[in-house]
Amino acid sequence: MLLLGLDTATAVTTVALMRSAPGTDVDLLGERSHLDPRRHGEILPVQIDEVLRESGVTPGDLDAIAVGIGPGAFTGLRVGLATAQTLGQALGIPVHGVSTLDVLAFATGWADPFAVVTDARRREVFWATYSAHDAPLTAPAVGAPTAVRESLSGWTVVGPPGTPAIDGLDLVVGDEPRGSALCRLVLTRISRGELLEAPAPLYLRVPDVTLSSGPKSVLS
Repeated sequence: MLLLGLDTATAVTTVALMRSAPGTDVDLLGERSHLDPRRHGEILPVQIDEVLRESGVTPGDLDAIAVGIGPGAFTGLRVGLATAQTLGQALGIPVHGVSTLDVLAFATGWADPFAVVTDARRREVFWATYSAHDAPLTAPAVGAPTAVRESLSGWTVVGPPGTPAIDGLDLVVGDEPRGSALCRLVLTRISRGELLEAPAPLYLRVPDVTLSSGPKSVLS
């Protein structure tokens, strides 16, 4: 299986291409990551093209796509989701969605209970708890640091670089989101026969935009 993984749920835009076959280890054929919270739409297509070209793979060779579904900011997250869904429909291949927090948890390899926290902006954080690196305990949530501190008191907490510190919690700085970890998690779940999430975004809160109340009069 040739699996293309991409994630734009955080400030990092990341893409990876991985090959797997029954009874063999997976091979990472290419990976790109770039930190810029405002340029997901510009960076993602370039990364996909570079990873495919350096691996000698065409889009038509792909068997599936994996995408991080967040939680994340509305603007950045929709770039990855829209790209993955468009590619999947155009190529006629499945698109597998997984929580970005699950990917960060999986990358730790930890066997004991812990929590994952990421920056949600607006002075809030996204978080979820895990009984082990590949076993979620709670669904992703968003909250102010004070509320999260109460919920995670006594937990080991890990977050990618740039995660805001939370008073009263010892934060372990882990890896940034990586397309390779996303691909490995999806392949692991497929091998176990688990039903993967549909690629629907985890926004957890409403966007900043508001609907217009109608045209304004220009007459005084």
